[in-house]
Amino acid sequence: MNDDKSSASAGTSETTSEARSHGPRVRLDRRALLRAGAGATPVLLTLASSPVSAANSCVVASSFVSVATFKSRNPTVTTVNCATRTTEDWRNACMSNTQLTCAKPLVSSTFGSTSSSYNSKTLRQVLCDPAGISSSGELGVLQHLIALNLSVTQGFMRMSAGNVSPAYLGAVWCNYKNNGNQYRLPSSTVVWSSTQLISWLRYQLNYSMPL
Repeated sequence: MNDDKSSASAGTSETTSEARSHGPRVRLDRRALLRAGAGATPVLLTLASSPVSAANSCVVASSFVSVATFKSRNPTVTTVNCATRTTEDWRNACMSNTQLTCAKPLVSSTFGSTSSSYNSKTLRQVLCDPAGISSSGELGVLQHLIALNLSVTQGFMRMSAGNVSPAYLGAVWCNYKNNGNQYRLPSSTVVWSSTQLISWLRYQLNYSMPL
């Protein structure tokens, strides 16, 4: 009888082991992001999950989780309102007012000098690029950074210490350019493509959450 129990136990262990090996797999980049902890910012929320209502609240989170989950685990973390203007809104504002003062500064003076060919262009010129608003590549990253910068500096987004700021956005841009048009998360081996970085910027700009 003991032999039967041992066999049953062994069978159960093998089944459990097999189930684990065939269970849900976490992508390597997600594992690295989870291990990176608080040093890995900015962090994209719910890229691989269903849309989540953020109640117009944005956070710079420390893990790859949904907004609701993050808040439940961090009830005392201060959040900030997402911007109330999108990249398209800022483009339209620049198109209708060619003398919009806040869009006159150069890219280099706003975000820092890099190897970008857009260094000597004004914020308005980048937003009003003939190609329109891009959702990929260097142009798309810069357009969304500009929109977020203008939303912060012109009062369309409430800030709190440790969250999105002009200096922080400048650091993101320099990181992106210094790493060959990819964003490398600090203290991590995780690297974001232009499209992934734009997704995070769009979340901060209050677009719909990505699927």
